[in-house]
Amino acid sequence: MNKNINISCAILAGGKAKRMNGENKALLKIGEKSNLEKIIAFADKYFGETLIISNHPTHYNQYQNVKIFKDIITDIGPLGGIHSALKNAKGKAVFFFPCDMPFINTALVEEEIKEFINRGCEIIVPKIKDFYEPLHSIYSVSVAERFEQHIKTSTDLSVRSFFSKANVFFWELEDSEVNRKSFININTKHDLLNAIGLHKPE
Repeated sequence: MNKNINISCAILAGGKAKRMNGENKALLKIGEKSNLEKIIAFADKYFGETLIISNHPTHYNQYQNVKIFKDIITDIGPLGGIHSALKNAKGKAVFFFPCDMPFINTALVEEEIKEFINRGCEIIVPKIKDFYEPLHSIYSVSVAERFEQHIKTSTDLSVRSFFSKANVFFWELEDSEVNRKSFININTKHDLLNAIGLHKPE
C-alpha cells in the first residue's frame, strides 16, 4: 500500500468510555502496543498526516508526528470529532479510525481508498449486511461546511443523520470473519477480553 499524501488520517479519541468506567480506550494494550500506538504507526506509513481529535490533548503529548485538535463544537459525540478533523485536515479527504479499533486491516483500508477514489463520492461507508461502520470511513473535506450546518440545525446527532446531505457510497462487504474482525471496537471489559483472545502476536 502506497502513501496517500492527499488523504489525512484522523483518530477519534474523544469518547467518555462510560462502559469502561472512564478508562482511556486509546491507551488500552492488546499485545505489546496500545491501540493508539498501532494506529499512529499505521497512519504514519500510509497517510499524509495524522490527527488525533480529543478534548484532552495533554493525554497525547508524548506522541511524535501527530497533530492534536479539540472538538470545535463540543458535547455532540462523534459528530464533533468528525467536524473538527474536516476543518483542520490539510488533505482533500480524511480517513477516520476510532481509537478503540485494534485490528486494522491494511488490505481493507487500501481497497476502501480505491473505492472512494473510483466512485467519486464525498463519503464512503463500509457495511456488512445491516451493519454500518461510519467511523471506519472516508469523508471529503468538501462536506465540512454542510456538516457544520447540519450540527447547528439538526436535533438528530447520530453520524448517519448527515448522510442524506452528501453523496455517500455504502460499500457492501462480504460477511466474513476477516471483515468483521476489522471493525471490532472496545466498549466494555468483555470486548477487551474478547479482543485479547483474538490477538495474534506480531
